Amino acid sequence: MVHLPPGGISRRPSPQLPAFCRSRRPSTTTVRSSSLQQLIWLLWLVLALQLSTLLLVLAGPVPAPLKPRGGAPHAAAPVPSLSRS
Repeated sequence: MVHLPPGGISRRPSPQLPAFCRSRRPSTTTVRSSSLQQLIWLLWLVLALQLSTLLLVLAGPVPAPLKPRGGAPHAAAPVPSLSRS
């Protein structure tokens, strides 16, 4: 036989919240305009780094330097000229 409380209805106890949820202290945060300005500068820096990385990726691989042929020393290699003759 189940023993019911005087009201005749069996109720479960309500769950208790943790102590940090029961505190009534207001939680406010003060933000200074200088800290917001620093955050904006940091965001610009991150954007610049991402853009430079994107440009490096889009530029593609850098070709390997040309090696002199035939075992000639590097100083003896011909220098190409930009003038047309």
